[in-house]
Amino acid sequence: MEILWIILGIIVFILVMGLLVMVHEAGHFLVAKKAGILCHEFSIGMGPLIYQKKKGETLYSVRLFPIGGYVSMAGEEVEDNILKGIKKVKLVINDDRKVEKIIVNLDNPKYTDLSIVEIESYDLIGTSKALDDELYIEVLDGEQKIKYIVKRDCLINFEKKAEIQIAPYDRNFVNKPWLNRFLSVLAGPLMNIVLAIVIFFLIGLFSGYAKTNDTVIGEVTEVEGSGNIQLEEGDKLTSINGIKLTDWQSISDALSQIDLSKTPKIVVGIEGKEDIVINPSVFVYSIELAFKVDGTDLPIVGHYSASNEKTKSYKAGLRDGDTITKIETANKVLSQNVTKSSILEFFNSSDLEEGQNVTITYLRDGNEYKTDIEVYSKKLLNTQNIPATKIQLGITCANGFDLGKLLYMPFVQTGESFTMIFKTLGAIFTDKSVGVDDLSGPVGIFNLLKEATKDGFLTILNWTAILSVNLGFMNIIPLPALDGGRIAFMLYEGVTRKKPNAKVENIIHTIGFLLLMALMIFISFNDVLRCVGCK
Repeated sequence: MEILWIILGIIVFILVMGLLVMVHEAGHFLVAKKAGILCHEFSIGMGPLIYQKKKGETLYSVRLFPIGGYVSMAGEEVEDNILKGIKKVKLVINDDRKVEKIIVNLDNPKYTDLSIVEIESYDLIGTSKALDDELYIEVLDGEQKIKYIVKRDCLINFEKKAEIQIAPYDRNFVNKPWLNRFLSVLAGPLMNIVLAIVIFFLIGLFSGYAKTNDTVIGEVTEVEGSGNIQLEEGDKLTSINGIKLTDWQSISDALSQIDLSKTPKIVVGIEGKEDIVINPSVFVYSIELAFKVDGTDLPIVGHYSASNEKTKSYKAGLRDGDTITKIETANKVLSQNVTKSSILEFFNSSDLEEGQNVTITYLRDGNEYKTDIEVYSKKLLNTQNIPATKIQLGITCANGFDLGKLLYMPFVQTGESFTMIFKTLGAIFTDKSVGVDDLSGPVGIFNLLKEATKDGFLTILNWTAILSVNLGFMNIIPLPALDGGRIAFMLYEGVTRKKPNAKVENIIHTIGFLLLMALMIFISFNDVLRCVGCK
């Protein structure tokens, strides 16, 4: 079964990344075309070519690796004279005696009937006036010197199938007004933001929004041993252990007040039905630990999640059925009356330092063992809106169509995705328990989408929107070789009214690209280690 999920994950990964890249590059392409910039190629993906077709003046390409793409704009990179160093060519002349193609590959079998001529002089750029007859090439055919007008969309054939269209002055990126160039680069990241808003809108349109002003259950996730299967979709909760409920937040508030040492079982009131008793699920997110759901306050380890083997507690050696007898940090010890309740209190009240270890003593088959676990600090958990500990019933609130929320929530959700990025980046620099090696690259994204596939189409859509925001953000920050680096140089130009040295800028982008590739390899290596369970 797992191999099927891997195959589906690969398909979803290709489709999602292809969509994100296509939308991003379409932003660059459409704005550049609107500004009159010549676009040589529109490519989705990087690496070896899979498919390519020319339409109009642009080559549309699909390449093997769907982790990037590009729009090749004339003049965006530092370009040498396109015919520099070339002495002899063949010319394809149309009926108007104008050059429509210059053949550099003299051995091209398609043009064996054309004579070889020597280049004397030429101008394939022209001026800002963009006159029809200002481009020319002067050649020596035998002893006769001939000057031909060159068409503004003339092609240059370098190899058998490799042709590039010349870029006159007015079609060149660098010769366009500052605002046109700026918008052409900025449009890529902005399109990713627009895509995220559209996807969040579609999710809200088809799935609705949580009815948090009510206590009606939308879905029950059965938890073995909890008895929560007694709850049904559509049930309206009225109380928890005698605490009156008014909205969905009041459920969380009531659960947070429960003292499991006194009431390990939860009495739930339901409108129109008799009260039922449920054994709650208890989680310690600080160390990714879950307790056995058995209606007692005994600190017996249970399942944390479906991917239990990837959790901190599992990697540290804890297994289902282990009984925790002691927890200690550098300045705090819990060794008396160790229960679920006291452990929750320990982690809720402890101001654990960044990257600090806790030592867990536990019993298994009558033998005592110890293990160290590096905690997630509260500061880090807060950046992801995760509590240190939580008591749960395994229920979610009902959803419903809400036109009011549909009109503004997509923007709020996009903004929240941005905020999450800033919080995560902040944690990397301020929290010792998180570092660059915790970032995810293509392999990590594949695993994320593979797991999302198991949860259904709407979950895939949600992650697509979040990834789109991330891609947009990554291309706004001023990193060399990415859009943000080019935007930074253009902002410098806009403020100083001076263009940066093109060769220096190109060198900086090249160095930045190499560094980014090195970082990507490092991140992907860590992703692979996580996949095989080495991290």
